[in-house]
Parts: sequence; C-alpha cells; structure tokens
Amino acid sequence: MTQPATISPQQRNQLKRTFRKDLKAPVKLRLYTQFPTALAIPGRDCPTCVQAQQLIEEVAGASPKIELAVFDFWEDADESRANEVARIPAILVGDDSPPRLKFYGVPLGHQMAVIVESIRSVSRGVSPLANDSRRKLRSVDRRVHLQVVVAPEDQASAETAYLAFALARENRNITAEAVQIRDYPSLARSLRVQSVPLVIVNDFYRLTGPVTETGLVEQVLAAGVTSKS
Repeated sequence: MTQPATISPQQRNQLKRTFRKDLKAPVKLRLYTQFPTALAIPGRDCPTCVQAQQLIEEVAGASPKIELAVFDFWEDADESRANEVARIPAILVGDDSPPRLKFYGVPLGHQMAVIVESIRSVSRGVSPLANDSRRKLRSVDRRVHLQVVVAPEDQASAETAYLAFALARENRNITAEAVQIRDYPSLARSLRVQSVPLVIVNDFYRLTGPVTETGLVEQVLAAGVTSKS
C-alpha cells in the first residue's frame, strides 16, 4: 500500500527556503528502520517505518547540507547496539558517538519542528539556552538520560523535547530522546503515560506537563552533578 505524502509541496518549499537561509555546517541524520523483506518475521513488525523513512528522506532532500544514512535495525545489529538504539523507527540528529539526540517514531504534526529546529541548531552551532543555563550545565559529570514523551498534536511536548535536545548538546554526559508515544502503545502502557509532555530523568524521576528551562536544568543538575563534601 502506498503511504500518504508526509510533507505537502508548500511545506517542502518552505523547508528548502529555511534550510537555504539558516544552515551553515553539514548535518548528519541517521535513520534506523526495517528494510522490506519477503518473509514476515514475528516480533519484527514496524508499521510506521515506511512512513518515517519517507518523511526523513524528504527532510534530508530539502538541503544538500543534510547527509542521511539509513540502517536496518536487525541487519545492522552491531551498529544499532553501538548507538544504543532501542526501538524503530529511530532518527538520530548529529554525528555524536554515542548519539545525544534521538527521536523515536514518526515526527508528525508539531514534532516535525523538533527535527527541523535541531538540524538548524546543530548546523549553526548555536544554542537556544540562556547563558546561565549553559554555564550550569558544564558542571554535569555523571550521565543523565532525558526521555520526553510526545504526541503529534501537542505543541507543548514538542517544545519540551526541543528543550531537552538543547540541554543534551551542552554536555556529553547528557543524552535526550523524544518518543512519539502513539507509535509505541506497549511502551505507553509500561510507562503509565496519562498525558504529554512527560519527562523521565534517568528512568526514575518524572516531570508531568510543560517544563521551564530553569526547571529542567535544575533536575539535570540534581541527577548529574557529583555532590561535593
């Protein structure tokens, strides 16, 4: 079955104009997906992988400064493990190893802005964070993992995901992932997701509802700074 178009011609033209004006340095995107096979293997179904690949190919095609590498999650298992990819489809922004910015699922609706704005920020080498936040984040010396649960129609969750991505870019000890929860119903049940945005810090501490930059920075500092005696 042919997948519906994910980006309209008007959106595609706007994306080209935006990238032409704003992108400076090249940006690498990595997509982890499942390549089509003649045999259906139980437990390896990915109903949204085709749509995710179509969308991210359209985004990458909007600028010659965006390089897209596509991997099969199962066939490239060593690559998947090395980059700590837990599920598919997965979009990694930037070429960090291990990666710091991951988006799981199809970034539809407001979530497309998370990908687009992160590409712009990485390419330009700029941060949307206040200087005070950036200074504080330098002190993070333990690993902090931010998981942001998002939904396509929710703008606040997109803003929260982009904020988490911005924090992760400030310190290599911080990683951030956005999870488009509609694509992972079993994960939604295991995480007991009742509303979005939901931020989970180090798989333990939960922040519900929109968060401020100051509030999220303070949670990261609490989890990631070694106490000084």
